[in-house]
Amino acid sequence: MASSKRYVLVGTGGRGLTFVESMIVRFKKDCRLVGICDTNPGRLDYYNRHIVEKLGGKEVPTFSADDFDTMVHQTRPDTVIVTTVDAFHHDYIVRAMELGCDSITEKPMTIDDDKCRKIMDAVTRTGKHLRVTFNYRWRLGCTLVRKIIQEGTIGDIIHVDLNYLLDTSHGADYFRRWHRQKDKSGGLLVH
Repeated sequence: MASSKRYVLVGTGGRGLTFVESMIVRFKKDCRLVGICDTNPGRLDYYNRHIVEKLGGKEVPTFSADDFDTMVHQTRPDTVIVTTVDAFHHDYIVRAMELGCDSITEKPMTIDDDKCRKIMDAVTRTGKHLRVTFNYRWRLGCTLVRKIIQEGTIGDIIHVDLNYLLDTSHGADYFRRWHRQKDKSGGLLVH
């Protein structure tokens, strides 16, 4: 595993599991999860149980959110994956870069202009790389709309009206958790 990239994960909600499962199972030859970090010790324990019992991996060192710098220094990751509450993405992205790591963040990159500027300043200052993940853009309907707009098929866009129809499981769940709080998510449109 000497040539595999080293990753740490900050944020142990549902989003993080997608990354963990991919690293532990599908891309285990190329990736090594070397640490996980969160504010909730119960979630850290759950992740390690999931890694061992469900994915057949080995337990990963855990760190509290207050020990983020310690985690990076001890585990020496190449990349920090950020899947925390959206309002805190910038804190971890910027600090990861200052500590010499690239970063991957779940969408949205952050929730407002000020935090976005802090991230972009860190990219410029440190020369580190940031990738923002968002798999929905690759859905057939979305790629078709993009193609039609780029080709000029419908002319200049002068107005966009967004209606998001939420189902009762995934969609409605946003209004039962932190996503419903604009100061945490930027609102449904940003999220």
